[in-house]
Amino acid sequence: MINYDTHVKPFGKNFQLVEIDQIMINRINDFTHEVIKQKNKESHHKYDNRSHYKRYYTGTLGEAALEKYLGVEGIIDWTIGDSNTYHVPDLKNIGINAGIKTVEYGMFPIIFKKSYSSEVIMIKWKERFIYICGLATQSILNKYQSEGLIKDNNLRRRGTKTGFYGFEHLKLFNNIDELNKLIIEG
Repeated sequence: MINYDTHVKPFGKNFQLVEIDQIMINRINDFTHEVIKQKNKESHHKYDNRSHYKRYYTGTLGEAALEKYLGVEGIIDWTIGDSNTYHVPDLKNIGINAGIKTVEYGMFPIIFKKSYSSEVIMIKWKERFIYICGLATQSILNKYQSEGLIKDNNLRRRGTKTGFYGFEHLKLFNNIDELNKLIIEG
């Protein structure tokens, strides 16, 4: 059985903990509320607003943590617009073809069944802490997945997404050059 005790916690000693300061938390909170206003204008989001705030807030918090950890700016795209414009890997803004998946502690990242880019996997712990767990390459994402990890029945029924559990196979990095090299090597 796949759970946190067997598939996440044993590898926690490798994770990097990043604390987000209150000023950034406030900015992310304000930004998240503005994003939701825009998303509520889009028909496909009107039916999917049960957890909008938590999803956008957690995702942006993860992006802020990675910016801080890598010592770069530009990962967070503070612009707001139509969803179709933003369907690109999160690190594209800084020239890296990879995304970021940040989930609440106790949850597993939800990914596409067929991944088209690597993903930096992160876990939100409490309100201001993010664990950077490591990089999952496309092959790792495509191999270690289970639909049983999806809690939302509607999402599971769509059949396009799955849950990722391969934390023991994540690749560690300490800076942007190491991250980029891991992505290129695949």
